[in-house]
Amino acid sequence: MRILIAEDDPVSRRVLSVQLTKWGHEVIATENGLEAWDAINREDAPHLAILDRMMPGLDGVEICRRLRQHEKGSSTYVILLTAMSRKENVIEGLEAGADDYLTKPFDRHELRVRLQAGARIVELQSSLRERVKELENAIIEKEQAEEALRNLSLTDHLTGLYNHRGFFSLAEHTIKMARRAKQTSLLIYADMDGLKEINDTLGHNMGSLAIATLAEILRRTFRDCDIVARLGGDEFAIFAPNVAREESESVIQRLRSNLDSHNAEHPQDCPLGLSIGAVQIDYNDQSTLEEQLERADTEMYSDKRFRKSQKLLANNTFKTEAPSVSPAQT
Repeated sequence: MRILIAEDDPVSRRVLSVQLTKWGHEVIATENGLEAWDAINREDAPHLAILDRMMPGLDGVEICRRLRQHEKGSSTYVILLTAMSRKENVIEGLEAGADDYLTKPFDRHELRVRLQAGARIVELQSSLRERVKELENAIIEKEQAEEALRNLSLTDHLTGLYNHRGFFSLAEHTIKMARRAKQTSLLIYADMDGLKEINDTLGHNMGSLAIATLAEILRRTFRDCDIVARLGGDEFAIFAPNVAREESESVIQRLRSNLDSHNAEHPQDCPLGLSIGAVQIDYNDQSTLEEQLERADTEMYSDKRFRKSQKLLANNTFKTEAPSVSPAQT
């Protein structure tokens, strides 16, 4: 064991050092209280110290007081070495934080027994600290595992957005908060355009990539406080709290604009589109979230039909205006 000696008398310091070394201990000898205090505060400080009660600079009692005030995590077992055998002197040292005491001139057999007792306590403290550290690590690992499990149960594995369960859990709680705060909210139900065609023509891997890309656009479009979810397949839902009626259209327009920007910046990729249904939820509205989603779903299908009709109209216009080609002259 590594043992610190703090003794200003060179003869006593030498006797102690020789005796402890003979018993197989590693000795760090200091001449005064300041040197001892410096040694105690090093990272590799010994866990057992023999301190002379009377020393220049800092005496053993003051070192004990400072040590007990500043200890964090690790502790030092202190044997106070004193020529004062009066009861009040011993009590003062123990009250200052000393674990044991030894009177001068010391008996080497008594010293050995007290060192053995101190060594057992130091070993027990070390084992306890290791056990506490193991328990702390186990608690951290358990919390991380629970957090991972919660994330798995509330988030979509492909997109990282909330899944159906996560959306309903959080949105229902947020609706209650919005009602208490008398805030209107915006609920959006969106269906990805053309996913079946992407899967059929380019494969499901490309379909999954398109879904993940669309999810990232949604994440960039909406605020951190908004609940963005993939309900399943090509269906998405967003619950945006505290959105006034006059702001709803600009939110939808921002999403459309971000989709158009992505398609313009990535012309080689499959164009991404959404059919969108949006409903405003007033704080006085006591409808359930399922009922609100049904309203948004109805709006979404209206938007889908409109977008399809616009696409057909555009295609027919293109065909009508296309120039005819005369048969080649032979």
